[in-house]
Amino acid sequence: MNNTDIDRNKRIAKLGFILFVVTVILIVILIRVLILQIAYHDRELKKQQERIVQERTYEAKRGNIYSVDYDTGEYLMLATDLPIYDLYIDLGKQKNKSTGQSEWVIHDTVFNKQLKPMCDSLAAAFAYKKDAKTSKQYQDYFKTKRVQKNNRGVPVVRDISYEELQRIKTFPIIGSAKKKKNKATGDTITTYRLSHRVHIVEKGKRTYPYYPLARRTIGIKLKGCDTCYNGIDGGFDKYLRGEKGSRLERKINPGVWVPYDKDEKITARNGLDVVTSIDVSLQELAENSLMNCLQTNQAESGCVILMEVETGFVRAIASFSEIEGEYYENNNIAISSSFEPGSTFKTVTAMMMLDKGLVSLSDSVPTGVKHFPGSAKPVEDVGKVNRGNVTFERALEISSNVGISQLVYDHYGSAAKRKMFKEDLMQYFRYEKLNLDIDVHEPKPIIRSSENPTDLLRMSFGYVTQMTPLQMLTFYNAIANNGKMVKPQFVTELMRDGIVEKRFEPIVIVDSICKSTTREDIHKVLKGVVNNGTGRRLSGTSYGIAGKSGTSEMGYDTKEKMIQHRASFVGYFPADEPKYSCIVVISKPKGARTHGGDLAAPVFRDLSDRVVGTRINLSRVGESAEKKIPIMKYGNRDSYVAFCNALGYNVSAPASKWLKVKEVDSTLVFTPYFPQKDVVPNVIGLTIRDAIYMLENIGMRVRFNGKGKVVKQSIAPGSAISDEVIVLELAVPETKIQ
Repeated sequence: MNNTDIDRNKRIAKLGFILFVVTVILIVILIRVLILQIAYHDRELKKQQERIVQERTYEAKRGNIYSVDYDTGEYLMLATDLPIYDLYIDLGKQKNKSTGQSEWVIHDTVFNKQLKPMCDSLAAAFAYKKDAKTSKQYQDYFKTKRVQKNNRGVPVVRDISYEELQRIKTFPIIGSAKKKKNKATGDTITTYRLSHRVHIVEKGKRTYPYYPLARRTIGIKLKGCDTCYNGIDGGFDKYLRGEKGSRLERKINPGVWVPYDKDEKITARNGLDVVTSIDVSLQELAENSLMNCLQTNQAESGCVILMEVETGFVRAIASFSEIEGEYYENNNIAISSSFEPGSTFKTVTAMMMLDKGLVSLSDSVPTGVKHFPGSAKPVEDVGKVNRGNVTFERALEISSNVGISQLVYDHYGSAAKRKMFKEDLMQYFRYEKLNLDIDVHEPKPIIRSSENPTDLLRMSFGYVTQMTPLQMLTFYNAIANNGKMVKPQFVTELMRDGIVEKRFEPIVIVDSICKSTTREDIHKVLKGVVNNGTGRRLSGTSYGIAGKSGTSEMGYDTKEKMIQHRASFVGYFPADEPKYSCIVVISKPKGARTHGGDLAAPVFRDLSDRVVGTRINLSRVGESAEKKIPIMKYGNRDSYVAFCNALGYNVSAPASKWLKVKEVDSTLVFTPYFPQKDVVPNVIGLTIRDAIYMLENIGMRVRFNGKGKVVKQSIAPGSAISDEVIVLELAVPETKIQ
């Protein structure tokens, strides 16, 4: 072998080695690529699966809001979540597990044959909707969506009710029928269910059966948030919303997820139910009476609040504002609007000066018009009427600005003491928020400087200071409650499945707002306001009302060429045994009546008459001495019955007829009530006020419906008196045209 052959063999061997190495490298690379592809594919499949199927949280069912019917004890639904549904249809393709081929979820044959019947049914069923489509529009819509990318969850219809969902199960393509023979009767029963091609998304829609009753108090959904509310609904959100659950869900469209399987990871815990203090029948009366007052007097706005004295539970609250000639509860004026109260604030000034021993009710004060040194303008009484000098008590009854200003000037008029006047007032009226259990804007009360002589005097009768109607009512409610100030509340209980889990008790803010003697003086004045003063429109009731009228000027209306007023009345009833307090505020009336005693008082009277007629039995109070019924304050029931019957009195009335004051073991401390021997009177033709007075005085409980005079009574005249509630039907007599 020559050198040339040796060199060639070496080159061949070298090339073979290089080829071997390259081959090995290529094999290694190929294996690596295959491994990476498999791993990447699995990883991508996993990522894709995670994008399509995820464990997601879902909302619990929101709790209901109830009121309790006073007469029956039944729960009345004020707010609840009704289920509504969005429906989607799968117009795409999926892989056949048997063949591995991609196939239409809805086969072409089925789609082409049943599309029109399905669209005919949809068009007929949902023609009422704002975005309603014709059958042709539905057909074009589904044909277009079928060839688009995101066609696995095409919206069919949104926000349908449960009843509509059941109906839609009978539509072609969407539903499927299943026939089953009844073994007992032999009849064939057809049931319907949603096709596997269809997905539904269940939602909750907040519904208000008594809407718009107490709309702003119960609460409304806030814009931009599906689960945000104000009012009671917002204030008790942490109880109402419950606890979220979690489950596997599959995405069928961008932002649209449906449950993937039936097994939930964590089951949602539904929210608690809330029982409000609102009394629906009193709420309806409050709204109707306020509305009538506003319409009659063409007022800009107004509000009314009725509160239980001892507990602070709000039984009725209404606020209306005029918008383009109609009145709506657009804002909760009673809680969220703050303004100068006018003469209702005189009670605060009087209480402060009486409690500090600066004045007495018998002090003599001037009336009419007076210019005080340092004041920029004179102080004037309404109409500038000069009654001469009167007692401070009388000045308060007639709401004299001059009278109360004189006493304030005497004790705080010097430059050194003016600042002290504001500070002293703040000891008696709490200039703090009530921090209510309702989600609504509550402004903090305002009191400005009293160092200017003009502001000093005006502050004394309700200017240069601001508060909400509810804040003012809370002060007067404390007077009615023997000086104890309680916090206004709107919720009495929390329930789950009809079982009470939590009760809300009265919350005391201040044990006593003043000395007991001061409270008695103020109580005497407030009764005098009604009986002899500016609240005379509320006098003459069988039960008595105590309170104070208020009128404040709001500026001059150049268009109407008149001074704008805010009229109010705040007080409580029955006067000597207060059970309820109430405030009425009417702003910018255009009618002839502009003062609190004339304008706000009638609304107050409507409520007080109804409450006394249906919620308070006055005939059990204080009758024994006048009717010479024997009183045995200590003893057990049996011995007392025997004692009375021995004297010829019939005391076989049920236990509910006894006014029980105290019970210790088997010993009772009470003043008894006995049914009179009179029969049920005929009250047809009487006003409801007179009818209630007559029936309550013989111990009957009264309910009534309608307006006008009594035209029908549920218990016939001449019947024996019993525990049964008598229901009166009212009607306005028809006017005959000659």
